[in-house]
Amino acid sequence: MEHLVKIIDSVVWPIAAVWLGYIFKGELRALLGRMSQFKYKDVEAKFDKQLNKAEITASNLKKELPKNWEKATTRAALTQYEQFKRIAEASPRAAILEAWLDVEIAVSAAAEKAGLESNPRSPALLAEHLIALKHIPEETLSVFHSLRKLRNQATHMPDFTLTEEEAERYLDLALKVANTFRSYAVKNV
Repeated sequence: MEHLVKIIDSVVWPIAAVWLGYIFKGELRALLGRMSQFKYKDVEAKFDKQLNKAEITASNLKKELPKNWEKATTRAALTQYEQFKRIAEASPRAAILEAWLDVEIAVSAAAEKAGLESNPRSPALLAEHLIALKHIPEETLSVFHSLRKLRNQATHMPDFTLTEEEAERYLDLALKVANTFRSYAVKNV
């Protein structure tokens, strides 16, 4: 009889935990979605860690811009940043997608300036060609690919929730990369 009580006692807690997990699976899914680290099968998204790595690489980007670049774009860049920031307050994921589109537009503008055909090519290929042609600093490519990878995670992992702070950090990097491409696009040669 004592053995039976011990067996029941050792089995009841795990069964209760599984039962509670089943009952509250929707709430648990929402709670897990709020984490900035997520693992699903073989895919693990560590948004914060990848952002840190991209920020370190971006800090090494060439700081010099063409003459009068600051005057020409500061006002527009601030306005654009503020727009992205407002989007991030409502939806960090949407802000990341908008910031990525801005990077793609800047890459296309730089490719057009360099005489590269942008219609059939992806922004990644255009960025690689611009860097191979020495129009854009080499370090930019690493940050570009990091941003693309982070954007893909934000887009394709529906249960993955981002914080506003992570979105703002992404925005900072995206604008830095976009401005690097834009600086070439507006440079007088």
